[in-house]
Amino acid sequence: MKNKVLISLVGLTLLGCASDFYYDNGKKIKVTEIEATKVQEKKASDSKLKYYKTSKGHTVGVKNDILVECHEKVDCKKVLSHYEIDTINALSETIFIVKIAKEKNVFEFSQKLYEDENVKIAHPNFRKEKRRR
Repeated sequence: MKNKVLISLVGLTLLGCASDFYYDNGKKIKVTEIEATKVQEKKASDSKLKYYKTSKGHTVGVKNDILVECHEKVDCKKVLSHYEIDTINALSETIFIVKIAKEKNVFEFSQKLYEDENVKIAHPNFRKEKRRR
């Protein structure tokens, strides 16, 4: 009986974390939220960022905006108008930065966009720490 309860708890825990991933070249990259880093403490402007560690070992910051690229010959603004998006900023004819409400999960929303047949790429607009070579 204890084993069943333990397995159920582990399963529910995994289900709760299952949505925190993004697609990179068609592959799922899992992310885990981490505590504020020294980088965040140094920059007051980064106070709205949440930091995550990717399964590749990278630390990235995420706000509530998503980088979206649509397939060629697709009216991306029309596609994006079907979703609850606060603002849409065009970087080119097919690449956009969309901002969503703060209470929405940026990973779940980017997954929803990625699954649209008209969308080629959709993932959170990551902020990485600048490093010198």
